[in-house]
Amino acid sequence: MELPYIDVLLENRSQGDRTADAFSRHIHWGLWPRLRGTGIRGRSVVAAQERLDDTVAGGALISDGMTVLDVGCGFGGTLGRLSERLPSARLVGVNIDHRQLTRALATRAQFICADGCALPLPSTAFDAVLAVECIFHFPSRLAFLREAQRVLKPGGRLSLSDFVRVDQTEPGNAVSRWLEDQVAKGYGRQSAWSDGDYRAMADKAGLVVEQDADVTRLTLPTYLYLLADGIARALTGRGHVPIRSTLVLFLLSALGAVRYRLVVLRKPGAPGVVGAPGALDALGKAGRSG
Repeated sequence: MELPYIDVLLENRSQGDRTADAFSRHIHWGLWPRLRGTGIRGRSVVAAQERLDDTVAGGALISDGMTVLDVGCGFGGTLGRLSERLPSARLVGVNIDHRQLTRALATRAQFICADGCALPLPSTAFDAVLAVECIFHFPSRLAFLREAQRVLKPGGRLSLSDFVRVDQTEPGNAVSRWLEDQVAKGYGRQSAWSDGDYRAMADKAGLVVEQDADVTRLTLPTYLYLLADGIARALTGRGHVPIRSTLVLFLLSALGAVRYRLVVLRKPGAPGVVGAPGALDALGKAGRSG
């Protein structure tokens, strides 16, 4: 699996670069409460990342005493936040990149180096599964949904965030292929959409889509932080970030070609509490209105 932005982040950290601290706990975009008057600094980036964590975890209706699996857990920031709030929860993190796990935060969570599409975990073992901004790395989104369905208890939920192309066909012209290649150079190539959209994949995987919110606009300040940081690094020679890839993905997102979505899927069957309808819909409306 190619993870060029992880390579860059780890290289910058190994060189003692303190400006990499904004991504030392969470390796994902942030969710900003508003766009106007927003200060885009390291601390506000971390606060936005934690807001995204809380929103994704909230979609799974996680409560104390549950058994929770975080797939693509990065440095364990999401599980660390849950560990602080839920002292009786059993927390497990999975990541295919051992480098990230060796740098994971010291918490109560158990970490396993494994493939998210072939989980070495028992069936019906988890109340909730999280996948924060990682599923686009997997060889197949559908394969992961099927694995999540397998390890979830009846009534359990999978809550995730993902970059979703509006046009989910394969790039059909030179411009589309060039844009995809530019993003891939910085962030890795997205898995194909040959299995359909999330509702189609959910049907195939034996899951039900409960909520699907477009929060793209509320993630846009993260791009501005990354671009400003990248330019500063280029000027001072303090390492680098994928400026071109970030700019292309920012423009695709701002122009509506790529959407940042929060999706909650439920495994049918009792028990399980019916999710609050519209909990993410309100965020989706805020994301569209800005």
